[in-house]
Amino acid sequence: MKNRVGMRVKQVGLVLLGMSAASGAAAESGVGDFFTQLIKPLRIQIDAHAQNRTDVRDAITPSHVHQATQDLIAEIEILREAMGIFDYPAEAEPQEDRSPIHVYSKSLEVMQKIAWVQRRLGILPVKVGQIPVKNITPKDVFASVEILILEIRRLKAQLVIEDEINPAPFVGGKTPSLVFKSLADASFLLDGLVGRPLSPSDVFTHIMHVHDEMELVAAKLKTTLELDLPIVEGRKRPTEVAQQALRAIFKVINLQTRLGMDASGVPNLTLVRVTPAELYEAANIMLAEMVRVKAHLGITLPREERRDARNKRPRDVFAELLLVIRNLDILAKAAADQAG
Repeated sequence: MKNRVGMRVKQVGLVLLGMSAASGAAAESGVGDFFTQLIKPLRIQIDAHAQNRTDVRDAITPSHVHQATQDLIAEIEILREAMGIFDYPAEAEPQEDRSPIHVYSKSLEVMQKIAWVQRRLGILPVKVGQIPVKNITPKDVFASVEILILEIRRLKAQLVIEDEINPAPFVGGKTPSLVFKSLADASFLLDGLVGRPLSPSDVFTHIMHVHDEMELVAAKLKTTLELDLPIVEGRKRPTEVAQQALRAIFKVINLQTRLGMDASGVPNLTLVRVTPAELYEAANIMLAEMVRVKAHLGITLPREERRDARNKRPRDVFAELLLVIRNLDILAKAAADQAG
């Protein structure tokens, strides 16, 4: 097994040195033909994987989605082994009160990390996209997870990794919270391939996405949001940032109540050992809940695309959260005024 892994790692090294399937040098050396032959059967395998699930597509349950996430984890583990990634990733905490839209948002986090890995390896990255403005169902999450599997297999094909997974068995009785935890485990596994964990800059960018969604809601409610970040002095600890994130989540739920929506419960958010991963997850919750608000108000416009933020610190994230909280109060007042 070690020899096989060593051979694959050498092949990965060749790819990283520029021997991609699309390069002229690879084509001249015959590597391009090898890739073509490898990708072809892999595509057949992907089609067969999808076909095997066709009979359940009209009645997808969280158990079917959980089965797909187990296949995803197995694919990532093969990729990690072949690339010599032997770190000990964090394990996700048990989850509660997760709904399909939260799980879909988590799948986009995994997709973002896959895109970072692809970009790092010089491969055209997958487009991450946004949460659809609709009632998200397990069928929608299932479709997103299958894209994740396809993209990991595309990475394997590009890196000449031939090992295949044993498809996960179907086990009933799974919940969205269990699916969420499985996707969170997949996200942590990808950190070793990305080469870094999530950072304050990633969290800052994600919270800006929340603010962009709020701008669309403000236009619908005929109000104007503040745009200037408040000035924050001194350093801010991650726990202080997490406290503001939790405040913001409660503000979103207050807005939903003012709009006459069925407000979501607050998924568990630890304030004990806070890392950028937990803060990113808090931003995920806010983003998912703002999309629910958009759907309630009939807003179909997508938010604007943004460049990733750079060189942000916890203090910057703290300030962005304060701005979000201020503007959620503005939105709640506008909602109350319209209702009154």
